[in-house]
Amino acid sequence: MSVPKKRVNGLPKKNYWHLYSLQNLEGDKLAKIVNKILRKEYLLIK
Repeated sequence: MSVPKKRVNGLPKKNYWHLYSLQNLEGDKLAKIVNKILRKEYLLIK
């Protein structure tokens, strides 16, 4: 059984993204997140 990876700040990795939260991201960060959504590493919440 694997343990979920945690970030340095102790919070779990964000796997779910809402359309409104994507609007506030910078271009490079937005592209990385969208690519991960397309590869189904992250889930998009409508």
